[in-house]
Amino acid sequence: MLHAATEAQADKGRRWSRRDTREAILECAEELLQRRGYGGFAYQHIAVQLGIRNAAIHYHFPAKEDLGVALVRRYRERFAQWVAALPAQLDAWSRLQAYFSTYRAYLAERKSSDDCLLCPGGALAAEFCTLPEPMRLEIRLLMRDVQDWLCATLEQGRRDGELHFEGDALDKAVEIGAALQGGLQIARMSGAARFYRLLDQLALELNPLRVEAAGGSLP
Repeated sequence: MLHAATEAQADKGRRWSRRDTREAILECAEELLQRRGYGGFAYQHIAVQLGIRNAAIHYHFPAKEDLGVALVRRYRERFAQWVAALPAQLDAWSRLQAYFSTYRAYLAERKSSDDCLLCPGGALAAEFCTLPEPMRLEIRLLMRDVQDWLCATLEQGRRDGELHFEGDALDKAVEIGAALQGGLQIARMSGAARFYRLLDQLALELNPLRVEAAGGSLP
């Protein structure tokens, strides 16, 4: 019986080890994707960084397409968790600023002035036409999730008098998303200051009184 208990504990340890390895692979692949793009890394890059064999990666993700799909689904899950964690009392302006802060975090992860992380949508959109169809489906769902949230936030903000913009809220959401994605790419070439000015400009267009009260620039 003791032997059986020992074996059960060993099996549990192996399961945890496999789960930890899978998570480490995803973490490593996520950074490589946002720095190099999907086509810019291979399993060998992950294996070298983690000090494991390629076979360990293939155990969890038999093909790179499987890894890609898992990454995008992970992005979707994290976005949903981020939305759910926002305090219910936050107004639309504050929620929008919280969303902008997630992009500031990508800049904070830069290893050099021209090596900031791209957002997942921007990194994947650049290679969309060459990606496997299962990945393309997940990317479209990710884009839908973000745009739906942005659209609802913008609509509520306009109803409450906190945000000001012309036209359809979905069109404005698409504009904001495109500006943020492109802004990170520009930051790689022109520096982080250029991206921060983009954020100030977006804020100025949406709520000029709040920006002016803050002295023309938001933290």
